[in-house]
Amino acid sequence: MITLGDGIHNFADGLAIGAAFSVSWRSGLASSLAVLCHELPHELGDFAILLQSGVSVRRALMLNVGCAMTSFGGLYLALSIATDAATKQWIAAVTTGMFLYVGLADMLPTMVHVDSRHPWLMFFLQNVGLLTGWSILLLLSLYEDRIHF
Repeated sequence: MITLGDGIHNFADGLAIGAAFSVSWRSGLASSLAVLCHELPHELGDFAILLQSGVSVRRALMLNVGCAMTSFGGLYLALSIATDAATKQWIAAVTTGMFLYVGLADMLPTMVHVDSRHPWLMFFLQNVGLLTGWSILLLLSLYEDRIHF
């Protein structure tokens, strides 16, 4: 189930990146950076879960790489169909909905049911992490037009 869910999630990441690149390379770069920031810990977590469930290291790596490849399918699909503004808006709406679903149905319950000897410290650290991520995304969206190479 984790590899199936991860594959769908990565496909949505590819859709978001493809739609962003169809707007501009700066938007695409900002979206790619945002996806990279959330995918690194996500893939490491999936890898740890696979190892903990008894999957060999080699098989867990292959499953993670296979799931990651679905993002290219989403990227190519978005780049091929995102030719007008309405299609880009639909892709953005679908991917936003998928990201919100993952956050609310998967991440939030996990954060609420953490057993810790220091619940207030855990609450503080979780909120610092969320606020840091939201701040990075806000800064990327506000200043993406000023990215120069």
